[in-house]
Amino acid sequence: MFGYRIIFDKQNGTVINNYINTEGYIPISHRPKEIDFLDLPYGYNENNFKEAIEYHIDISKDKDATNLKDLIVIAKYREHTETEEEKLKNELLKTQAEVVDLKYKEVLNNKNLNEKEGK
Repeated sequence: MFGYRIIFDKQNGTVINNYINTEGYIPISHRPKEIDFLDLPYGYNENNFKEAIEYHIDISKDKDATNLKDLIVIAKYREHTETEEEKLKNELLKTQAEVVDLKYKEVLNNKNLNEKEGK
């Protein structure tokens, strides 16, 4: 299985994958003199990479001796819109937490009553 390949400008770490099929004027900053790449394993998602929309490569680190998550600097993530399922799950978790809290208080109250009665 193949993963994702990040192609970047070796001098400044700018990711250039998004400019491969660009038409018209291409700024000089997007025309690197030297490029390099990182191959990510299939399904790679450290640092929530799959949700990243802006990132660059930290060229100050040795790419062969550094963890991928430390080389990829994420500047911006996709905004997450909570789904109906997630809303319901969160409500359920909140309700469960409230029930556990009430039960805990009840147990403490019973314990205190028993201690006062000398049991």
